[in-house]
Amino acid sequence: MTSRKARAIPVLIAVALTATACSNATGAGPQAGGAYGTPASSMPATADATSGAVQTAVLKAERTRAGMVLAGRKGLTLYYYTADKPHSGTSACTGGCASAWPPLAAPVTAPAGVRLPGPMGMITRKGGVKQVTINGYPVYYYAGDKAPGQATGNGAGGNWHVIKVTNTGGGGYGY
Repeated sequence: MTSRKARAIPVLIAVALTATACSNATGAGPQAGGAYGTPASSMPATADATSGAVQTAVLKAERTRAGMVLAGRKGLTLYYYTADKPHSGTSACTGGCASAWPPLAAPVTAPAGVRLPGPMGMITRKGGVKQVTINGYPVYYYAGDKAPGQATGNGAGGNWHVIKVTNTGGGGYGY
């Protein structure tokens, strides 16, 4: 077995386990619907548990094999889950699913010069974590992505998709 195939097997296993942990629903994605929840501009700041400093994640665009996508901390790709019901105020990804697909926690700042597929907002998850939404869909990272530009979770289980963005000429690209 080549080392490339050997490296691919754990990724395939992780995707299969994630698909099992998360239901096999379908949906329209963040391109459908309107504003939801609390506008991002009024999202409360959160304090870092160790330093007490307020931390706001600055989102940006990253180039991936799936195209130009929205990225969060360290340039990691962000996703939406088609099993989530937009504008419902809840996430369908809990338990083991949320371990594989960690929620993007508020507060965040939208990237300059980048058009999102809808307005940002937030929901409150069980336990009080404020999760960012885009066009009513909760937003997630994928634990399998380890570096900027990776989008290994795109299409996982047929339910997980990158959040595509468009450059409007004001910068915001992370290369």
